[in-house]
Amino acid sequence: MERTAGGRMERDANAGVKTGAAALGGATLVAAAAVAVSLVAQGALRRGGLSPDDIGVALLAFYAAWLVVASIGLPTFLALRWLGWLRWWSCALAGAVGGAGVVAVLGRVQARQAGELAFWGLIGAVAALAFWMTMRERRRGPSGTEGGDDRVGTVNAQRVAAASPWYSQGHGGVLEQEFHALVLASVRQPRCNTLTLQRVAQACERGGLSREAFGDAYARFIAQEFARGELSYADADCAIGDLMSLSMELDLSGFAMRIYAAFDAGEYSRDWDGPGVVAWQVHTLPQVMQALADAESGDER
Repeated sequence: MERTAGGRMERDANAGVKTGAAALGGATLVAAAAVAVSLVAQGALRRGGLSPDDIGVALLAFYAAWLVVASIGLPTFLALRWLGWLRWWSCALAGAVGGAGVVAVLGRVQARQAGELAFWGLIGAVAALAFWMTMRERRRGPSGTEGGDDRVGTVNAQRVAAASPWYSQGHGGVLEQEFHALVLASVRQPRCNTLTLQRVAQACERGGLSREAFGDAYARFIAQEFARGELSYADADCAIGDLMSLSMELDLSGFAMRIYAAFDAGEYSRDWDGPGVVAWQVHTLPQVMQALADAESGDER
């Protein structure tokens, strides 16, 4: 039993450090490829078909876009993550501003040329969303996997159900049972957005909770289960990621965003972390404990 627990902790620790330079580099390549494909598609639509020259255009666009994404897009993404503003729409907006801004500066495009600036702003937004989606899929991989597959995801779900049978049975009040069911659904399908507005409404109705209060209440539940050791880092990270997928439909400011930022901080190691440091233990757990303590004292900034 002790050896099994140790292996589980090691797998959970690996999940915290998987997202690093390799993941960011891969997302940068995907964003550059999105720019190249978008430009080739735009040219093909204008001409009414593809041309052999499109191969050269795609390669040139990919190289140029890679330089821009690596030098501007990547630092912007890291800044948004550090500030806790990492959402799809904030990335798209930053990409649009960056795309239009780069072309305006390098191409000396005037403000009156709104059509051209809008086009490059759209290209920048597409690249930013491709980057965001790549990183999101990376963070939603099953515990202990790099990208993962369905088989590993199923094993992970079975591990959680076997280790904590009450997750499938429910315990506590009605609202707690609803929250348990939501977490289990996220863990069982780690690469899908299992949390829907319909499921949120159902949980609120059964548990006597308003929709406005759902985000903070569910985030607190996830944080408390993680702090008590009932949820592994990887599974709690998966559940909070599902909650963030509804950031446009639900008010997730304040406490919920603070918990999300705490789990996001555990997904990668820093340059100054020692060789034996587990990112989520050093960066996530203290932030979660502090957020819960502040919530108890009424300070939920």
